Amino acid sequence: MFGNASKLTVVLGSSGRRSLLGTGFGSLAALLASCGSEAPAPAQATKAPAPASTAAPAPPTTSAPTAAPTAKPTVPLSLRLSWIKNTEFAGVFAAMEKGFYKDEGIELTVNPSAQNLPEIQAVAGKTDTIGLSGGASVMLARAQGIPVKAFGAVFQKGPGCFLWQKKSGINGIADFKGKKIGHQQTARASTEAMLTINNLKVEDVTLIPVGFDVQPLLTGQVDVLTGLVTNQVISLEGAGESIGYVPYSDLGFGFYWNTPFALDETISQKKDLLIAWTRATARGWDYAIRNPDETAKVVVDKYGEGLKLDNQLLELKRETPLIQTDFTKQKGLLWMDRAVWQSGHDILLNRTKQLEKALNLDDVMTLDILDKVGKIGA
Repeated sequence: MFGNASKLTVVLGSSGRRSLLGTGFGSLAALLASCGSEAPAPAQATKAPAPASTAAPAPPTTSAPTAAPTAKPTVPLSLRLSWIKNTEFAGVFAAMEKGFYKDEGIELTVNPSAQNLPEIQAVAGKTDTIGLSGGASVMLARAQGIPVKAFGAVFQKGPGCFLWQKKSGINGIADFKGKKIGHQQTARASTEAMLTINNLKVEDVTLIPVGFDVQPLLTGQVDVLTGLVTNQVISLEGAGESIGYVPYSDLGFGFYWNTPFALDETISQKKDLLIAWTRATARGWDYAIRNPDETAKVVVDKYGEGLKLDNQLLELKRETPLIQTDFTKQKGLLWMDRAVWQSGHDILLNRTKQLEKALNLDDVMTLDILDKVGKIGA
């Protein structure tokens, strides 16, 4: 989900779910200097097994023995997701399953989004090497002095949405005034932005932090819920609920979604590693899109917890046109357009006023990694 760039707090060490209110990015920036090397991955992480050596022993000889060839050494790398482990990240799991990361010499650990350690914090605190988050989150973090930069974009069009029960009488965002909106902590900034863009004030609604499940909506604790058209909407419709929803993109909030990002120092010092990860991930998404049934089953059986195969397969199919577009068919999967970032920047600067001053886009995003990867995917 999009991040709450104004109310995050760094938590170094173990992780759980997403972060609650905190001291702000300013204090996070101040703590960066004291951060050490990357912390061990949490227990719930998914870790790709290290490749076994296939080298045969050297044949007997009377001369000095010849050393047997060894397997390609692997480099550990950890990824922080923006949600739970499901087919929203099918390309990552496909790349793990098919050995694409091993091909690149990467031993990947995947951590789900954590309530007490969101993506920006996890990367800023060096718990994880790469994070996936919304473009707005990365931009707002940068504005607060957090040295993170996006180097790709999985979703060309975001699946984020507001959803509600049709029996509530709500027909769209114009009806949100006086309502209770449940939002994940990392969705607060985007929620406030969309209210502003659509001529509502934050004071017109009651914002209530919630988790990932839909119970607050079903039990009446909230009237509106932030979620995904590819996730909660599918689950609720599958359960027979009559749901209304509006995608963020229809509300004038056009940002990339699940943008991989890293610290400036990582991009500078470990560029080859990021290129390798991006290449393997793009290959994984290409495979997942071409083989949705197989990929969804692997995610449900091996990587996710408590997932329903039919829902996960439908999610993967619904998100495919948000990931594979005319633009990516021309440039390649995970590609970005600088103009999209400029448009998002102007929204945050001129319309929602969440940026106090203009940013240099070169500090927010880079195409250098993608240029080295080239085109992957039809």
